[in-house]
Amino acid sequence: MAKKAHTGHHRHQDSERAQAKNTAAEARAKAAVRDIHSTAAKTRGMQQKAQAKRG
Repeated sequence: MAKKAHTGHHRHQDSERAQAKNTAAEARAKAAVRDIHSTAAKTRGMQQKAQAKRG
C-alpha cells in the first residue's frame, strides 16, 4: 500500500522525463528522415552524372 502511494507521488516527474525523451526521439527521427532524403538526392544526382558521361 505504501509503495503504491510512493510511485504515485513521482508520476509527474516521470512523465516530464518521458516527454523529454519523446521530444529528443522525434528530433532525431526528423533529422534522420532529412538525412535520408538528402542522401537519396545526392545518389540520384551522382547516377545522373554517371549516365551523362556514359551517354
